[in-house]
Amino acid sequence: MGEKDHYHHGALREALIAEALKVLETDGLEGLSLRGLAEAAGVSKTAPYRHFAGKRDLLVALAAEGFRKFADMLEGAVAAIPPAEPADSLAGIRSLSRAYMDFAQAQPALYRLMFSKLGYSLHSEACRLNSARAFGILSRCVQEAQRAGWRSQQDTRALILSVWAGVHGWAGLLLDDLVPEGFIGPQEDPL
Repeated sequence: MGEKDHYHHGALREALIAEALKVLETDGLEGLSLRGLAEAAGVSKTAPYRHFAGKRDLLVALAAEGFRKFADMLEGAVAAIPPAEPADSLAGIRSLSRAYMDFAQAQPALYRLMFSKLGYSLHSEACRLNSARAFGILSRCVQEAQRAGWRSQQDTRALILSVWAGVHGWAGLLLDDLVPEGFIGPQEDPL
């Protein structure tokens, strides 16, 4: 950004969120300030306060945008799966897992904000709807795999939580670079 004409009249909120997402990834939560965003957008230092009462409101908007993007990415990954062969009951779970980890690795600071205690304290209605949408996609993938015979005798709810914990755990291990060298290649499927 940097110049006043980089956003369209009426789109300052969206421009501030887009800039905040960039700052979050480069400078972390500590680097985010409404004044800094105003400067980057080329607007007065008080202009962002028309859209956000303070930094907390900005973080609420970032978490909501993160969960929207996350759910969209998971949805797209699962929708892109060609009709599964009967032998591959895990196609949906694999595709979702890759998208989950790709999102975490592409936007680690946003991912951490979304899934942190702070992030959960920020949940707005938009966050709740999109996080529920993402969880629903995961749930459907597990249920479809079970219907195709994968772990069909296990409790579905426990299996859904187990898959989520596994994928979320893998994402965290990869983000924190905790996977032992040579244990898994960058393109290997952890499932």
